[in-house]
This record gives sequence, structure tokens and C-alpha cells, in this order.
Amino acid sequence: MKQLILAFAFVITIYFAWVDPVSAVSCTVNGECNSTTLCTGTNSFPICQHPEGAEIVANGGLCTCSVPSGSCTYPSDCYGVPGLNCKDDARHCYDNNCVCDRFPIGK
Repeated sequence: MKQLILAFAFVITIYFAWVDPVSAVSCTVNGECNSTTLCTGTNSFPICQHPEGAEIVANGGLCTCSVPSGSCTYPSDCYGVPGLNCKDDARHCYDNNCVCDRFPIGK
């Protein structure tokens, strides 16, 4: 199982590195996303999202956009929130803020 997960991670890394380099910037901290993530709306800002339940590792996150709601608990709390440039089914509650999720939700 661990080998399957590592193989999947490798394939995803190759995809984002070669096919979709602009929208999949690896990061460790939020500050690494400022110049590479285009967030729309006056209330949206770039963050470095790490997989839920995983510890923070160097370049283990992906840059995405966040709207500081400060009160969400479920992905559905983020549906229709202005400022995020993603469909409702790609929204998630991350650290009590609404984000355009870069990792598979619920996986």
C-alpha cells in the first residue's frame, strides 16, 4: 500500500511539474505563494495548503487561495462564498477558512 501511495504521489508530482506548473506551485509556508498564485476577489489571498492530517514537510504543500471566514467547519459552509475562483465541489474548510482545495477531498 505504501508503494502505491508513493507511486501515486510521484505521478501527481510529475503531472504538476510538467503539465500544470503555474497552478501547482509546491510550498512549505504561505509566503512562498504570494507571487505565484492568482487569487481573485478583494477578500482572497494565497496560502500554502498541506494535506489534511499530514505533518508539514518542505515543499509538501500546494499554493491555493483562501477567504478568511474564520468560522467554517464543513466544505458546505464555503459554498457560494465570494472571492474563491473554484467551483463549490472544489471548496473545503482548511484551518477554519474557506479554500479552493488542492488535494482530493475526503481521500
